[in-house]
Amino acid sequence: MAMLGFYGMNRFNQSPWSKVQCDMILAFLSFAEYFRPRFFLLENVRNFVSFNKGQTFRLAVASLLEMGYQVRFGILEAGAFGVAQSRKRAFIWAAAPGETLPDWPEPMHVFASPELKITLPDGQYYAAARSTAGGAPFRAITVRDTIGDLPKVENGASKLTLEYGGEPVSWFQKKIRGNMMALNDHIAKEMNELNLIRCQHIPKRPGCDWHDLPDEKVKLSNGQMADLIPWCLPNTAKRHNQWKGLYGRLDWEGNFPTSVTDPQPMGKVGICFHPEQDRIITVRECARSQGFPDSYEFTGNIQSKRRQIGNAVPPPLAYALGRKLKEAVDAKRQEAGVAAPAP
Repeated sequence: MAMLGFYGMNRFNQSPWSKVQCDMILAFLSFAEYFRPRFFLLENVRNFVSFNKGQTFRLAVASLLEMGYQVRFGILEAGAFGVAQSRKRAFIWAAAPGETLPDWPEPMHVFASPELKITLPDGQYYAAARSTAGGAPFRAITVRDTIGDLPKVENGASKLTLEYGGEPVSWFQKKIRGNMMALNDHIAKEMNELNLIRCQHIPKRPGCDWHDLPDEKVKLSNGQMADLIPWCLPNTAKRHNQWKGLYGRLDWEGNFPTSVTDPQPMGKVGICFHPEQDRIITVRECARSQGFPDSYEFTGNIQSKRRQIGNAVPPPLAYALGRKLKEAVDAKRQEAGVAAPAP
């Protein structure tokens, strides 16, 4: 079965790199025009639908329609499909003439998803997948469900293989471990001395971030004095939503923010500290937040592994989409009187 798969971008702005990525979308559409796959699935960041006043998004949809494809588009929230992560992404399904256009998977976990709509001309909105505000079969997965069984490690932990140190305490942990007997990639980015001291001063309570740092100086090992509160944050906070979340701790009973390729306390997503330990979350913790099984191996150094994780479509969401593709293919086979292959 011919199919063009996922394609994603990390951000949209006016930088030269974003323009290169827009060119890549055009190249991806050209592949569809040349190969004419039976099915086509494009994944991108939520802002894909509004970038460049929606022109790039409309071009992608119009191009597929011009090729004769049936098209369906929408916004899906990964947290509704079995991960403890808020991650909204835009998707475009397309099916060749005569094929059954795959539907969206039904959300399985209750998860707050306030922005699953796409703005259309004349102030109208389009929502492809239903919200879980009215309920779903299962409760949301939490940070504790996801990583609460992992052993304690320190800032800059670099040992590639560890013992689990205990039994799984949630069904998610049991499923994610599979048959693994040892834990891999429970490694953490090493913060510099000042950021480590700042992390140590962030209270171990839900919602704490740089606002909870004491307004004082600390003496570093080289003898220099440094502010615990980074000077730029309070002096520019009014223009940047108070820099909410920077130097933030995760909440055991909450969820992870969107997984990024380089989690750091002053980064785009600043909530990156473990709920109780004074460190940035590890590669394996990031992988679990995306739903990767512990058996999944990432390659390269710690930066490469984080990029592979942060750029990925969460496997549980990919699986849910794959199931819908299979349903569409099986429906077409039944119409044609052909038995579906055994699983």
